[in-house]
Amino acid sequence: MPTRGPRGHGQQSALAQLKQRLSDMKSGIVKGVLGATAALGVAAELVEPVGDALKGQQFLGGSFAAVVALILFGAISDSSDREVSGVDVYGTLGELGAPAEEAFEARHVRIYFSGFTMQTLHDVIRDRLIEVADGSLRPKRLTLHIIVAHLNSPMNLPGALAAVPGGSGDVTFTDSPVNRERMREDFTLKYWESLRSLLDDIRRRNPRVDIECEVRESPHGPQSKLYILNEERAIYGTYGIMRSTFSRGGAEHEILDAAGFGIKHGDARYIGWNVRSRTKSTRQVANYHMAWFQNLWDVLETVKPTVPVITDPVWQAPRGTGSAT
Repeated sequence: MPTRGPRGHGQQSALAQLKQRLSDMKSGIVKGVLGATAALGVAAELVEPVGDALKGQQFLGGSFAAVVALILFGAISDSSDREVSGVDVYGTLGELGAPAEEAFEARHVRIYFSGFTMQTLHDVIRDRLIEVADGSLRPKRLTLHIIVAHLNSPMNLPGALAAVPGGSGDVTFTDSPVNRERMREDFTLKYWESLRSLLDDIRRRNPRVDIECEVRESPHGPQSKLYILNEERAIYGTYGIMRSTFSRGGAEHEILDAAGFGIKHGDARYIGWNVRSRTKSTRQVANYHMAWFQNLWDVLETVKPTVPVITDPVWQAPRGTGSAT
């Protein structure tokens, strides 16, 4: 039986939310103080008794001016680092644990994924599925829609590399049937079987959870991956590209690989957008990615590969376990 990894992602998420609220409060306080200061200045100029009273108390000069200057400095210095509402940057795959944990607190958990082999999806939600099975998490429904690359057709990425004759050091890329075989067996089928096993365990131990899970194969190559959590948060990442080698069949193979873990682009590996953002453009970006996924999912309902890698793409409850009630 698999064991759960350490928790704590939820606490980090709560801390980030608290920092955002405090930042918003500070902005409001700054605006209020500056507005009050402006009003007092106008009153001092237009209403003679008010101006005389304030000037008599030195309220508009000296230390009060210093306080206003400090507030202005703080507002300006914070503005460059101010986080945009609903936008998240994740530096590692592990950091996706926090939004995944939050998603599994819903009564109806909806996880949609588009990527290469579903390995990273499995790694992100594995512990949460274990917690659903043992009752630590109590959703009523669980829906998983998964799109993976079709690996029975030729592709150039990942693909084989071969040296160009003449010793220039250049290489050419082409399809690698042996690498596609490796990816099918060691990744796509392996993680689909593991995911099915986790869902089987939920049905046996917590049969009241209504489960829907299906995988569809796409002609898209592995350029990007997309996680959609409860139709509220879209998290996007790109695959890297790098030269690599692997051993199979007693031979060493050099490939141009679509790196899922090894390459970090700037400070980020994944970027997320939330439909609950207070910023219109952020909501639009989140909805854009969700509409992109839904379009692909709908197309692949009837457009199928000639020879699918996954011959049983719809999860079925194990015999004798019944169905959710």
